[in-house]
Amino acid sequence: MSDKMQELWGIPESQGLDALFIVSRANQRYLEGFTGADCFMLASREGNYLIADSRYTEMAESECRSASVVPHRAPNPPLQDVVARLAREGGLRKIGFERDKLIWGLYDDIAKALEGAGAELVPASSLVERVRARKTADEAGLIEAACGIADKALDGVLPVIKAGISELDLKTELDYRIRTGGAEDGAFDTMVLFGARPSQPHANSRRDVRLKAGDFILIDYGACHDGYRSDTTRTFVFGKASDEQKLAYKTVLKSQEASLEKVFPGSNGRDINDLALGIIRGAGLPAFEYGIGHGVGLEIHEEPFMRQNTDVILEAGMVVTIEPGTYQPGWGGIRIEDTVLVTPDGHKVFTHFPKELMEL
Repeated sequence: MSDKMQELWGIPESQGLDALFIVSRANQRYLEGFTGADCFMLASREGNYLIADSRYTEMAESECRSASVVPHRAPNPPLQDVVARLAREGGLRKIGFERDKLIWGLYDDIAKALEGAGAELVPASSLVERVRARKTADEAGLIEAACGIADKALDGVLPVIKAGISELDLKTELDYRIRTGGAEDGAFDTMVLFGARPSQPHANSRRDVRLKAGDFILIDYGACHDGYRSDTTRTFVFGKASDEQKLAYKTVLKSQEASLEKVFPGSNGRDINDLALGIIRGAGLPAFEYGIGHGVGLEIHEEPFMRQNTDVILEAGMVVTIEPGTYQPGWGGIRIEDTVLVTPDGHKVFTHFPKELMEL
């Protein structure tokens, strides 16, 4: 991580910041290996402080790579007073904060306390995330392992898919196989949708929706392995697929495979998104609106985000999803998604579950 840390600290210093106040659990884990919750980090080139209450102090001391663990909350001083003291002792004047993650109440309390220490909070965006976007070989290996666990889990759950099973029961079966297959948890809340319900790109699985002949089955799921996540979507048809279903599936698959070919260093995520949209719309189908893909790592959605209104240049080491789809209310939806590593000379697909249309 030494090269990554050197890169990280060059960013806030270039913006005139002395330190970062970090709320994000993923960023705390990235910087120090801490896996707990409800804690805060004050990080600078001179050293990191993990500010925790008594529930997490022992855990933090055992997990943190280098950070000093500082207690807050009764019987210790409140968080804002601890941050102000550390700023005063460290000569910190401008402290960047995660503007998209720090709630107003905490900001207000800390900002007022810092005034007395001659310091101030300065909004900053995605500084740690920018470095996290390019994975080390070890990080990529953990994501690839998570994809392998997920592939095996989906393959193992296929035999339980029978007429009458509910969305929620199939979701529960898949989650069980993910955990018993080597994952510490699912990468996110698994989504299993039947029939016309896959027209909703994100919906909750229900116990009262049961599988019947001709239904779409859309499964969006992943595994979490040592903190790193995978993301896969596959769409099936239960029983015989109609000609309309087959044609729509063929179009989405063509869109996904064409998009994959454009994943390489220097490629613009906006162009990949537009290519996928053009293929689906060109076939007369309604196309996805959420963006062709996103980064995957310690979080299921992280930098980079590839959308039609954003220029994002892919770099070697980034791990992204490619997930075009078509969604028609009252009819159903189809999404095909892989997790992909950008390599120096192209890309490597980490998800290997077959993509040809399966009639289960």
